[in-house]
Amino acid sequence: MTTPDEKRSEPGFIGKVLLVAVVFVGMLTAFQLALVFIIAFGGVIVAVMLNSMTEPLQRNLKLPHHPALALTTVGLTLIAIGFFTAFGTQAAVQFNQLVAQLPQAWADTRFWLDSGPVGRWILSLVDRASTEAATTLLSALPLAGGVFGWIANFLLIIVIGIYLAADGDSYVDGTLRLLPPSRRKRTREIMDVAAANLRKWLIAMTLDMLFLGTVTGVGLWLVGAPFPFPLGVLSGLSVFVPYIGPIVAIVPGLLLALSVSPELALYAGIVYVIGQQLEGNVSLPLLQVWTVHMPPALSLLAILAFGLLFGFWGVLLATPLAVVTMTIVRMAYIEDFLEKKPR
Repeated sequence: MTTPDEKRSEPGFIGKVLLVAVVFVGMLTAFQLALVFIIAFGGVIVAVMLNSMTEPLQRNLKLPHHPALALTTVGLTLIAIGFFTAFGTQAAVQFNQLVAQLPQAWADTRFWLDSGPVGRWILSLVDRASTEAATTLLSALPLAGGVFGWIANFLLIIVIGIYLAADGDSYVDGTLRLLPPSRRKRTREIMDVAAANLRKWLIAMTLDMLFLGTVTGVGLWLVGAPFPFPLGVLSGLSVFVPYIGPIVAIVPGLLLALSVSPELALYAGIVYVIGQQLEGNVSLPLLQVWTVHMPPALSLLAILAFGLLFGFWGVLLATPLAVVTMTIVRMAYIEDFLEKKPR
């Protein structure tokens, strides 16, 4: 039997209405300030990544947080400079050649497909699909701000991430002060779990990208496909947008191989299929044992939903957004609201 005080503590009709109103206002605000929200979230991802790399330095070298963070940031910068110094010129040349040869490869492919009725039917489907994809991409460009805006936003995300990593507790405490005192402890728990899940996802995604990129690049090199290095890098990076990204990354490799010969295109297709099967059935399941499991349908819906809300950046960051959203919904809504047991 519950007391009157305990009954008042349970969410009533007014509380439920207020909760729905707050969620609605939050979604409306996020939509109106889409670019600000998505850049801030990108900064959070960078901060989580930096802190994950900083913590081992703090633990092993007995360093305070700020010196360890500075050492991590400088180390990553030097690694990037060294990598681009050693391989940047060759990689840039290969990527430029890849981009330059794609139009001719597509023209050769169209000529080959146009020689038969099945090929012409495939071309009609591709033309319709490419028109719709171009329309969708153009609709996302105002949010992304074009190429220069995309680069500026990317640099801004990195700067924000460094600031968040340097003094994350101040930002968390400032956010918690906006909530009633009775909810601050639980909200901090939810934020900690969301950050831990995001950290696990980032580690798993990095390993998965390295695996698929290496397998694809080596496989294309073995069969003699052109530009195996940039195509392998492209395949690895495509994993960041699950299911859709890897499929899109196949197109340039097949076009280039088909411009050489249909046999090479067949071998390249086999390499892509083997690589994605190994990634989907070996690498990814092993990594998902200790990280957040994202059902395929939910991943695709997240890409669609966040893409509509935030454009290009929403598609790029759909999966980490879904990881954090799932954590908040499970802890704040299901556990604390729907399944809350009376005292």
